[in-house]
Amino acid sequence: MKNSVYFIICAFFLFLSAATSAQNINGVISDTVNQQKIQNSVLPDTGKQNSMAKNNQQTGTDTLIKISDRPPITASSQTNHSEGFIIQQLLSKNKFINIKDQPVSFIENPHTPLGKEFLFYTLFVVLLILAIFKTIFTGYFKNLFRVYFNTSLRQTQLADQLEQAKLPSFIMNIFFTITTGIYIWLLFNYYHPPRLISTRLLLPFCILSVATLYFIKFCLLKFLGWVTNIQETTNNYIFAIFLVNKIIGIVLVPVIILLAFLNPKWLPVITNISIMLFGLLFISRYIKSYGAIDRKFPLNPFHFIIYLLGAEIIPLLLIYKSAIDYVI
Repeated sequence: MKNSVYFIICAFFLFLSAATSAQNINGVISDTVNQQKIQNSVLPDTGKQNSMAKNNQQTGTDTLIKISDRPPITASSQTNHSEGFIIQQLLSKNKFINIKDQPVSFIENPHTPLGKEFLFYTLFVVLLILAIFKTIFTGYFKNLFRVYFNTSLRQTQLADQLEQAKLPSFIMNIFFTITTGIYIWLLFNYYHPPRLISTRLLLPFCILSVATLYFIKFCLLKFLGWVTNIQETTNNYIFAIFLVNKIIGIVLVPVIILLAFLNPKWLPVITNISIMLFGLLFISRYIKSYGAIDRKFPLNPFHFIIYLLGAEIIPLLLIYKSAIDYVI
C-alpha cells in the first residue's frame, strides 16, 4: 500500500514538472517570434532601431516600438526600393551621365541631307558604257593605244582600221564628251558654284557645250578642206585630234571618280595633277597634228602656233569667261 502511494506521488510531481517546462518553452518560443516580427517590421536601413534591437537582446529588456503608423512593407516594395537605390547609385557614379545638373534643351534646325546618289549613278553609267565598249570592241580598244603611241602617225594598217570603224569611233567620241563634261561640271561645282541654274541642270549643259564645240570644229575643218582642196590633210588633222580626245576620255574616268568622292582637302592636288596631265596630252595632240599637216605642204611653226591660239585656246577662254559671268 505504501509503495502504491509513493508511486502515485512521484508520478504527480513528474507530471507537474513536465507541464511547467512545456509552458516555459512555449513562452520562450512566443517571445522569439514576437521579436522577429518586430525586427522585420522595422526598415533595415535605420541604424538606430537596429542598435536598439541589439541592446534589447543583450540586456533582456522589452522595448515597445510603434509600427502602427508605418505602412505595411511587403516583399515587392522592398525589392523595388532596393532596385531603385541601386540604379540611383549607378547613375550618380557614372561619369558619362550627368543627373545632378539641370537639363538643357538645344534648338535643332532641320537637317537637309546632301547625298551623292546622283553623282554615284552618273559615274556608274559612265563605267558601264566603258565596260560594254571594251567587251564588244576589244580589237578597236587595243588598236587605239597602239596607234596613239605611234609618234609618226603613218597611215598604217591599224590607223586605216581605226578610220574605217565608224561606229566604235562615234561611241568613243560621245564617251569623250560625257567624261569631259562631267570633269568640267565638277570643277565648276568646287571652284565656281552655280548661282543662276541648278547643279543638276549644269551637267547636261557642260556635256552639250563640249559636244557642240567639237561638232562645229569638225564641220569647219571639213569645210576648209573642201574649199582649199586639201581634204586628205584635214582628214589626218581631224583623225589626230579625235584620237587624242578618245585617250583623254578614257584617262578622265579615274580622275572624275577621285574628284567626286575624295576628301575636299585633296581637291587642289588632284586638280593640278589632272591639268598637267591633260596639258601633256594636248601638246602631244598638237605635235601629231603638226606632223600630219607638215607632210603634205610646208608649214611655218609660228603660223601653226598663231592658229592654235586664235582657233582653239582663245575661244575656250572666252567661253569659260562668258559662262561664269552670264550663264552660271
